[in-house]
Amino acid sequence: MTKYHFTADRKLALGSQLLQRLVISDIHSGGKPSASIPDLSSIPIIKNEKSGRPSYSPPPATEGQIWELKDYNVSHHNSRNPSLPCLVILVARVAPPSTGRQRVGVDVVPDAYNRSESAQMFLESFRSSGVFTDYEIGVIFSPLRNDEKVKMLYLHWALKEAYVKAVGTGLVTNLLAIEFRGVNLHDTEDGEYGGVEVYVDGEKRPEWKLEVGRLSRGHYFAVAADGCDSGDGGKGEIGGWRWIEFRKNIWDVWSEPMMN
Repeated sequence: MTKYHFTADRKLALGSQLLQRLVISDIHSGGKPSASIPDLSSIPIIKNEKSGRPSYSPPPATEGQIWELKDYNVSHHNSRNPSLPCLVILVARVAPPSTGRQRVGVDVVPDAYNRSESAQMFLESFRSSGVFTDYEIGVIFSPLRNDEKVKMLYLHWALKEAYVKAVGTGLVTNLLAIEFRGVNLHDTEDGEYGGVEVYVDGEKRPEWKLEVGRLSRGHYFAVAADGCDSGDGGKGEIGGWRWIEFRKNIWDVWSEPMMN
């Protein structure tokens, strides 16, 4: 954590590490200290050298364990605005051990532009940046007001990030080969919106479930998850957001060593 200069960045890094270990402990020890996980620091987290994605070495499965952590991904955003919170989010895919591979990617972005350069200059810098396709540029610039254009840009950026994190390539890929259609600012503002589709090299990829929405004041999120083409539109999956309180969910549970 000490490699980061700003206190807020150190808090984000710490929050990311704690959330990763907490979700792993939830699966393998019910979120409490156990023989296999005596403390959160005993869970080894590693980073893929190519994609930068975190992963872990799971502890031995416990007797009767029916769930397995298939994949997870973390994102965070420091608003640099004292009136807005820094935010760390984690999305996990949990399924029975017999279930095949399930990938997930997530990204969190601001919902407003607050840099020193003008919003117009910021927007124009993306017209030929090699990030968004001609179709996406048309959608991003379709609203009349600049603040709405910025929101559309951030939403498309979050979808790109979430998708490339899920497939494991990161941004070091041809982003113009990945196109998102159906981004709707109105429905996104109202809550979680799942009407977005992804096309890769012009081909629709229905196995990917995409969701965008507002997570809190000042932030949008995007989630990309594969393996959702089971015929029920992914309705068989149960998901939801859970707010973690450091004192209640982490400190009070894990501050004392496990008693044998």
